[in-house]
Amino acid sequence: MKRFSIPALALASTCMFHLFLAAQKTVHRPHYHLVDVGTFGGPNSVYNVTTRIATNDGKIVGAANTADVDLNSPPYCFDQETCFVQHAWEWRDGVVTDLGVLQDGYSSYTNAINVHGLIVGQSQEDGVDPVTRGPIVFLGTVWDHGKIQSLGTFGGGNSIALAVNDQNFVIGAAENGIPDTLGFPSFLDLASQIRPFGWTGGKLFDLGDLGGPGAFPLDVNNHGQVVGVSLTSSTPTQFGVGPTAPFLWERGRMQNLGSLGGSFGGAVVINERGQVAGSSNLAGDQATHAFLWEQGRMTDLGTLGGSLSNAAWMSGNGYVTGFSLTTGDQGIHAFLWSQGVMKDLIPIDGESSTNAWGVNSRGDVVGQSWFWDGHEVTSSHAFVSVNGERPLDLNTLLTNVSDLNMFEADYVTDSGWIVARGFSPTGELHTAILIPSDKASNDMTIVNGPLTTEDHITTLRSVNHLTPQMRAILRSRLAHALALRSLGNSKMTHLLD
Repeated sequence: MKRFSIPALALASTCMFHLFLAAQKTVHRPHYHLVDVGTFGGPNSVYNVTTRIATNDGKIVGAANTADVDLNSPPYCFDQETCFVQHAWEWRDGVVTDLGVLQDGYSSYTNAINVHGLIVGQSQEDGVDPVTRGPIVFLGTVWDHGKIQSLGTFGGGNSIALAVNDQNFVIGAAENGIPDTLGFPSFLDLASQIRPFGWTGGKLFDLGDLGGPGAFPLDVNNHGQVVGVSLTSSTPTQFGVGPTAPFLWERGRMQNLGSLGGSFGGAVVINERGQVAGSSNLAGDQATHAFLWEQGRMTDLGTLGGSLSNAAWMSGNGYVTGFSLTTGDQGIHAFLWSQGVMKDLIPIDGESSTNAWGVNSRGDVVGQSWFWDGHEVTSSHAFVSVNGERPLDLNTLLTNVSDLNMFEADYVTDSGWIVARGFSPTGELHTAILIPSDKASNDMTIVNGPLTTEDHITTLRSVNHLTPQMRAILRSRLAHALALRSLGNSKMTHLLD
């Protein structure tokens, strides 16, 4: 038997210890094949955020511009950013399908898809809004394997279908034609009261409210439980708008999930366990915190040291992600919350801020890392954080060559597929589908550049040389997203001023 001296054992132990430390510091680097969905001849292809736009087996929905100009003038253009006609699409097995529009319309958009391929969203149809006297902008729509159907309204001009579960139960919101006097955030920023609906078996029905004249649903699980935000009174608060609370609708009854002490709150997502994530103001309405609600109890998820945190998404096993202000409200960082701990997802090297939009059951988070120089966004990168590790620039994890610069990632499935946004070399917005390299098909034909037989190609492109147009788009998107998710917290405004 071979004998070892004490110095040799000590050396071996030291080497093993350093190998252990190196292993602990190693960040897993996944790799992806990128598919640029492209457009229908117009400038942009897009998708919705914080709705279920992708399935685990790789069916993904969005919308893309055609080459035709929208005949409606602002603010009635269907696509407010471009005023080009826009058509809903489904991507499946490398093929993009134009889903079409309602009979008398010319633009459409998707919000969600279920495992059976039922797709929901909105489409234009001819008509006049009874409140604004302007054109009807869109109606809630279902696409069912080639068949398209309008869901109608509750007497107003517009509606939207937001989510669908695997039992084909559709939820959404519809205007009722009664003028809104409480400033309830409408999906059209128009003047009608908004009512939440369920749709099943071809019938539309009102889900109710929590005592105020409007509510807006945002997610539904396979048990038919619906969550969202509802007005709780017809009396305005000191801020001039109606108070709101998160709701859970189940079997015909809408339940108030409570608050963290403030006048405003809302729920954004529910999983199959019945866990609900959202955000609520604290007493005095000067601070907003993300929450997790489960079995009658609302848990304050805290912050990363600042006055605000906001939940954007939650996985099937209870991971919550979003953003938080840092100590002194000096910065914005994404977080991953699990089992009582909020982890700071710090920016990519050289950048100042992060914001997360999606998380899966493995704890993989996707979002955006950017640098704000006090005047404008000067760089921005889509990121993935593997199980709470430091965010990685998705542009450096590709196995094929692409001319897209991805600046924001928004959805990640449990199987690892990612949906992201990127700028083309000429500044158009394109949808990027990132397929884990072990799942990509060798006969995929619509990638930008051939698949490689090498293990991976490190893409060195990054969004560090932004044109003025790109910077304006990024600033507008960030300002809108952060304001929308702040529940009126005025402390957000200085961060992009």
